[in-house]
Amino acid sequence: MYVTDLEKTEEIEITPNSMKGKGRVTVRWLLGEPEGAPNFEMRYFSLTGDISTDWHNHKWEHQAFVVKGKGKLKTTDREVELLPGCAVFVAPDEQHHFICSGDQFDFICVVPKGTRACMVCDEK
Repeated sequence: MYVTDLEKTEEIEITPNSMKGKGRVTVRWLLGEPEGAPNFEMRYFSLTGDISTDWHNHKWEHQAFVVKGKGKLKTTDREVELLPGCAVFVAPDEQHHFICSGDQFDFICVVPKGTRACMVCDEK
């Protein structure tokens, strides 16, 4: 068993260059291969200010669960509002980005193991 705490997990700033000065995007890698998880990695994202992640896609699926704040998920087909308690699935190769539409937007994101080296702004 491995137990961690959000506040004790290193916060890494990954604000896209195009968004610098508008807000901040951070990620905390909570669980994954280094912690003994054989299949999935769990990340905690926090977006603050007038900001979004880069418009991107990647070969793997991911699932997100909104913890606090208000945001949106935009794909090529649609845009949906996300509030605490919402869960979303992003399919492999689906073009998307997450947008903070309040002061703060925090969500947990689960991806397959081996994606830890990829940051949001590098997932194109």
